[in-house]
Amino acid sequence: MEYFMNTKNSKRFLLVALSALAMPLVYASSSQTLGTLATNVSDSFNQIGNMMIGLAYVAGIGFGISAIFKFKQHKDNPTQIPISTPFALLGVSVLLVFLPSLYAPAGSTVFGSDGGTGGGFTGGGSSTLPGAT
Repeated sequence: MEYFMNTKNSKRFLLVALSALAMPLVYASSSQTLGTLATNVSDSFNQIGNMMIGLAYVAGIGFGISAIFKFKQHKDNPTQIPISTPFALLGVSVLLVFLPSLYAPAGSTVFGSDGGTGGGFTGGGSSTLPGAT
């Protein structure tokens, strides 16, 4: 009983109790089942895949710009910035920009062209991206 005498604890208990009572009311009006929930989650993977491809392009361009600035810093002060730093940034930039176009050829190389698909996504515009099948 001493637990509920504290106003902080009593407010917390009241909030949890009201939430537990209101939960069936919220879900009773919608016809959400476990199957529709799973469908909604798997449909969101389309946008996540497109976002990852776009993020790879943007990050690759960012690393390329960073490599250019590091080349300039190396030219100005070669003792402080080793030449390996801008080349490493340039290599990461090239990998990130060409990463989306490497997925389909790498998959057909490893699993063969007539092998089954092990995942992936299909969405609006994803077939126009490099490497899309």
